[in-house]
Amino acid sequence: MVYSKRLGRNLKELPKELLPREKLLKFGAERLDEAELWAVILGSGTKGFNVLDLGKKIASLLEGDLENLSLEKLLKIPGLGKVKAMTVLSVLELCNRYSKQREYPKIDSPKKVVEIVSPLIKGKKEHLFVLILSLNHKLLGVELVAIGGLNVVNASPREIFAPVLVKGGYFYILVHNHPDGEAKPSPEDIRFTRNIQEAGRLLGLELLDHIILAEEGYFSFRENRLID
Repeated sequence: MVYSKRLGRNLKELPKELLPREKLLKFGAERLDEAELWAVILGSGTKGFNVLDLGKKIASLLEGDLENLSLEKLLKIPGLGKVKAMTVLSVLELCNRYSKQREYPKIDSPKKVVEIVSPLIKGKKEHLFVLILSLNHKLLGVELVAIGGLNVVNASPREIFAPVLVKGGYFYILVHNHPDGEAKPSPEDIRFTRNIQEAGRLLGLELLDHIILAEEGYFSFRENRLID
């Protein structure tokens, strides 16, 4: 026998203690399956579709390609509607953001930056990274914006600021490495940093630091008062 999911059952047929909200109150959210959790989030069904039907369809859709989920795909679910589809997307986006907050720490020192970026540098070329921070210095993301040669790396303001703006950052930190040199800024590094800092301020973005990595250690522009 092939088992199939039974949809369309009237919720009034279910014992009260098996309704999603009542189950959550009695047993906790961990005892609900995905369809029941979505039913609690949606709150109600639509004409011809009870809320548990919709929850099952959403749960089934999310078993596929979650990364490419869109409003258009959700609207293909019969009976879901635009408002409930937007609710689903909003919940998933919040979960994604909270997950990233657990993954990435609060940046409170240059040493924390060094710990995060150092493992990302591969080979003997200069790499330029931008760390994207929230208003309270939570790390929202790390982006490699350019790879150069042994002693030079260049990136345009657009390449640097695009990921900061996309991720909704407020502060940002630049990091690049000196593969065969000291952790000390060159005149070009200083000039580049000041130009980027001024360009960022025009967009309402604040440069928190620029850190240079080398085998001997690191150099922080902020600690050495090269940026204000």
